[in-house]
Amino acid sequence: MKTVLLLVLKDIRRFLNDRRGVLLTFVLPLILIIIFGNIFSGGNETRGKSSLILVNESNSIVAKLFESKLDSSKSLRSVKFYTSENGKDQIKFDEETAKEWVRTGKISAAVIMPKDFFEDTSKALKFRFYYDPKNEIESYVIQGGIQQTIFTSISKIIPILLQRRITARLGIDSSSLFLNSIGNIMGKYFGEKPENYLKNLTKVDSASLFSTSKDSSKENNFMSGVVNFDSEQLVGKRITNPGLTRSVGGWSMMFLLFSLTGAASSIFEEKRDGTLKRLLCMPITRTQILWGKYIYTIMLGMIQLLVLFVFSWALFNVDIFSNFGNLIIVIFSSAAAAVAFGMLITSFAKTYSQANSIATLLILVMSSIGGSWFPTSILPSWMQVLSKGTLTYWSVEAFLQVLWRQASFAGIALNVCILLSIAILINSYAIIRFNRGNI
Repeated sequence: MKTVLLLVLKDIRRFLNDRRGVLLTFVLPLILIIIFGNIFSGGNETRGKSSLILVNESNSIVAKLFESKLDSSKSLRSVKFYTSENGKDQIKFDEETAKEWVRTGKISAAVIMPKDFFEDTSKALKFRFYYDPKNEIESYVIQGGIQQTIFTSISKIIPILLQRRITARLGIDSSSLFLNSIGNIMGKYFGEKPENYLKNLTKVDSASLFSTSKDSSKENNFMSGVVNFDSEQLVGKRITNPGLTRSVGGWSMMFLLFSLTGAASSIFEEKRDGTLKRLLCMPITRTQILWGKYIYTIMLGMIQLLVLFVFSWALFNVDIFSNFGNLIIVIFSSAAAAVAFGMLITSFAKTYSQANSIATLLILVMSSIGGSWFPTSILPSWMQVLSKGTLTYWSVEAFLQVLWRQASFAGIALNVCILLSIAILINSYAIIRFNRGNI
């Protein structure tokens, strides 16, 4: 038995000395659990809110109620003002500006309450909803949050709207008889005074509307006639395969990082095989070796992305050619940044195994919080801040702009500049380390 225990201890030491094994066994699963736990845990109060523009053009007390409920929503953040071009003034959104922000991808949705949202003669509440479903999950969250807010905040308005619809259908005399009959029944069987019941059907009680008592949402089945929710999709209407168009850029970026990091780390194989030593004996500098590896890997990355996108077009009709020039720019920028990431990992790692384990950890983390797997808008607020520090975020957003919105170069200029800046800075640092003989 003692011999068996010694063999067990031997295997434990070997495992602990294998940093890659320890990372993949414990560290990576724990990090992914933290990420997914923060996203999907039901009681998480820190979960990020989805933003939407709210324009209230109505002066009615009902519109103010809906606005206050939307402001206090746990899943939605209402945006009512934007900063002027001089960066000093706060300007209130109007309907046209809100639509332009949705079209250009600055925000995913806008809710408009027009002047005739609720009037003395209204038989329905009138909403206008503009949205861009570039992120399907976020779109569902926003629409669900709006509907929940409607159903839980205006239940006391429903009887009034129903009474007006009854009057319009039956006429004043017949509807009065009908309502009086219901009032008498309520008094006889439920102990409610008929005059109080009829008052609730004809008058909006401001005090009761803003009551802090728990709202009821049992009236959902009656809402189809009393809520006029006019929605309009502003972007992506003509896309034949919206699901794949949204996700192809994110998944392609993740696989690109894996393949290019492996290609960049092949320097270790050349070192093991003696190829690197023979190259250094020639009139070749370390910088030239690294630049050769860098250009080759960028070419490999661009070909890989092009194959993936062409494959998506051929099999699933993803439109890649109507904005092909800008797509090539984003492909090149993404490949350059991904190669620089691989070079940086190579410059710090001591062995191929170590480089591979570190890269796997970082790539999966960047993919999960950078938008490759799901939209960053559903992440907790602190993760949304971290996501902007990943190259996957800027690459995925650029692919969405090109494929989903058919954006011009101006629409992707910021993303391209950031990706190329990442490539230049990281690659320059990797060259410095390589020249110092760190590999």
